[in-house]
Amino acid sequence: MPETANRNMKNPLSPLIVFVLAAMAASCAPVAQDQAQSAFAQGHYDEAANDITAALAHDPDNPVLMHLAAKIFTQRGVKEFQGGQMIAAGEDFQRAINYDPTYAMAYDYMGMLSFQQHNWQDAIKYGSAGAGYAGKPEPAYVKSARRNLRLIQSGKVAP
Repeated sequence: MPETANRNMKNPLSPLIVFVLAAMAASCAPVAQDQAQSAFAQGHYDEAANDITAALAHDPDNPVLMHLAAKIFTQRGVKEFQGGQMIAAGEDFQRAINYDPTYAMAYDYMGMLSFQQHNWQDAIKYGSAGAGYAGKPEPAYVKSARRNLRLIQSGKVAP
């Protein structure tokens, strides 16, 4: 009998502990989201990226967080792109696309990056996708990439 009573004394705490831990974890995502939005608004993209990653760790399927992550990683990628850090920029644009597969701006910058690297096929693919998601006509660099690809395929220009 004492063993049963002892076991019953421990069990009421377990659900309470689980509830408290779950509540704490759930409250972390909104705090991290607010911090990410604040850092993003101030142009602190590295800090915003860390904060949104933390928020997503607590609530990975939240579409609002995923869209915010796409915006943050795209803007950080733009800053890297403008600073000539093409590998980092490409990684951030890809992260943005992974978080929000219809985020037009990330596709557009991925297309411009591909164009700059003379990767005509990817410039066409990403630029066309970005235009489609934005509901806009294809940008000029996509048309130019199509011309360049046709010239290469016809043998008139070396790859």
